[in-house]
Amino acid sequence: MRTGVGETPVARNLLIWCLCLTTLLLFYGLGRLNPIANLFTVSLTPLPVYLAGRRLGIGAALLLALAVFLLIFSLKPGLAIVVEHLGFGELLLMGFLLSALESRGWSADWAIILTVVALTLAALLLLSGQVYLSGMTPREVFSRKTLEITEMLSGVFAGQADKPPGMEMLGVSLAKLKELIQSLLPALVISNTGLVAWINVVLARQLMVRWGWGNQEPPLYHWSAPEWFIFVVLATGFLLLLPVPMVRTVSMNLLVVWGLLYFCQGVAVVASWFQLFRVPVFLRVIGYLLMFLHPLLLLVITLGLADIWVDFRRLHQPLNV
Repeated sequence: MRTGVGETPVARNLLIWCLCLTTLLLFYGLGRLNPIANLFTVSLTPLPVYLAGRRLGIGAALLLALAVFLLIFSLKPGLAIVVEHLGFGELLLMGFLLSALESRGWSADWAIILTVVALTLAALLLLSGQVYLSGMTPREVFSRKTLEITEMLSGVFAGQADKPPGMEMLGVSLAKLKELIQSLLPALVISNTGLVAWINVVLARQLMVRWGWGNQEPPLYHWSAPEWFIFVVLATGFLLLLPVPMVRTVSMNLLVVWGLLYFCQGVAVVASWFQLFRVPVFLRVIGYLLMFLHPLLLLVITLGLADIWVDFRRLHQPLNV
């Protein structure tokens, strides 16, 4: 990403913008090939928009997001393609919001939180509109969304989305999985949005450092949740003991969201060990990917919780990094 001797700033910025556009179109094309490719490319969709916003300004990021969406719309103009790609548009909006908030002086943590809140409210608004236009009840729309997620997971992990209801996936029957997703759907939506935003911000920081774009941001392995937050988690856990189904459902959803925070803290602890022992980049990539798999995911969350008391990274002592 270094510029040539005779390259003007305008030409360089145009080149960066075109590379971001090409990357987004490549992500979109690869995501259409199969569910596994879609799982990875969709998660990285906000990255080019975010990088364009941080490097070229929020106007360039907005123009990039609109250009990609209009190019996709031109393939088959009509309302159907807009509805089909609302999720993709949401990820483009995520990249824009993250870059816009940080450009206005918000820290990365608050940018992620505010982006998740904004996208969650937008999702609720779209869901309300769908309920109104379809004539279905909120419960029916909720059930249909649950079925869509269950079929998608079945297609990713089992290789097909039409398995009989009695079949198992990852040791859980599809019927039980559907019931679990339905009860935890709000938390799953919020956690997924937050995790995607966090991953893209972390990757963007590493890329900007390597490319020499601006000042170096605080490294991943310095991040931690506020210490007082553990009391909120404990209070939420105690709510599970109450014999009230609605309260238990709410507390389970909250625990899933809180679990995401400590998963990120656990990843930060592992990242500090990678840095300490100078683990090669390709081994770090493999290690990060493995953290998302069960049971390592639970182990990483436990590591994040333990860091509150053990302080693996010695964050409260002078660091020589």
